[in-house]
Amino acid sequence: MDYSIREKDFSANRGYRKKDKTYTVADLNSAKRRRRSRIDYRKVVAITLGTVVIIVAGFSVYNHLPFVKVNKAIAAGNKYSANEDYESAINSYSEAIEIDSGSVAAYSNMAGAYLSIDDSESAKKVLYDGWQNTESEALLDNYHTVILNDVVNTINRQEATIDSVLDIVSVLETDSTNKDAIELLDAAHTRCFAVYGSDVNSLFRSSDSSENYRKYEEIVTRLLTVYQDSPSDELKNLVVKYAVPSLDSFTMNYDDAVSYATLLSKVDSVTGFDKDSSEVSACLNDTQSVLSVFTGIFEQLDIGNVDELRDFIVTDEYVTLRNKYLNQENTPLENTTYIPISRDGIVLNRSEEGWSYRFLSFEENPDNTGVITLWANYFEDNGVQRNSISYEPASIDGNLYPHTKYSVTYLNSYITSGKSTKVEKMNYRLDTTITYEDGTVDETIVGDWGGANEWIMDIDTIESRIRA
Repeated sequence: MDYSIREKDFSANRGYRKKDKTYTVADLNSAKRRRRSRIDYRKVVAITLGTVVIIVAGFSVYNHLPFVKVNKAIAAGNKYSANEDYESAINSYSEAIEIDSGSVAAYSNMAGAYLSIDDSESAKKVLYDGWQNTESEALLDNYHTVILNDVVNTINRQEATIDSVLDIVSVLETDSTNKDAIELLDAAHTRCFAVYGSDVNSLFRSSDSSENYRKYEEIVTRLLTVYQDSPSDELKNLVVKYAVPSLDSFTMNYDDAVSYATLLSKVDSVTGFDKDSSEVSACLNDTQSVLSVFTGIFEQLDIGNVDELRDFIVTDEYVTLRNKYLNQENTPLENTTYIPISRDGIVLNRSEEGWSYRFLSFEENPDNTGVITLWANYFEDNGVQRNSISYEPASIDGNLYPHTKYSVTYLNSYITSGKSTKVEKMNYRLDTTITYEDGTVDETIVGDWGGANEWIMDIDTIESRIRA
């Protein structure tokens, strides 16, 4: 059977007519195959173009994945570091951390960039923040290393201070077995205090060291806590060593001395007996015991009641304390003849015999709140020991001069009574001296002070009698 079809005429409207053409079945089948072949090519092209689009889109998405952006930022930072452009490197590492705060490499490399420009403080902050955010032991170890290297550098420059010791303690608080920190803390004990050795006031009482006692107490307290949490002989020895500054002499404000006594008591209760800390504790406790005798009279003197000294020097508390020094009984207090008593500060001294102390005198501490001097010298009148005391009021508005000193004595002497009758009796004498900046002195003595036969003698009369 002959299956044929005439080609449709598509050209009628074009003004011309194509010749007719007859196709066989084989021709039709071949044409179908060709058409199918053309369709397949189009599909391939479409699929290919679609694949390219997917790949490009995928690549774009990949480039915007957080870990890719982090790695690129770190790589850029590393390139900047290699070219010594550390500011740009730091910015790149910072960008990486903003994307992923858990990137250990970004923190580590950023710290390295800071160290390259000698900014160890920023490096420490980056490493510490990194450890906090990632809990990476490697970052913590690097943080400790930077801290300890800084301390070593300050020690080598002979600039180690209390702050240097606090830095070492901070390492032990997070790693109590850190051998480098333990060895460095042991070595720093002598060197960190050496910088304060030129002036007894420089450790705790100078204008530049007003916060030093608080820091010192913090060192011992934190170190004691480390030892209690992780006991070891090495840590115990460090606590005991730092409980007493490595100086032969230093001053303390009285309030700090009270706090220090409490601190040493705590140290002794945890670590046991130590000769140095026990002797210093004895000094500090004695200051409180002695000063307690004078608390009431200081309050009276602060409001100008000098006449209260009459009653005070015959009290059992004052006489008992005076006799203790008069009879040279054992005491950690120095200079037990004329003994200044001050509420402002003390001096602690180390010698071959051990630790001793004294209250700051007016001359040692002109900017004071008033100084009482206990007299423990033998002076008898007809076999009766005198009771004596003196008081120097606080300077006014920081001005040392004119400098006033009141000296009160309770003694046995002859008093003129009635019609020039000499009567032997116990009575008070007040000696007031006023010293001026040019060295001149005004002095007045009041005999039988507060008594029925009170008399007054000025400096001119006193000098004339001395000359006579």
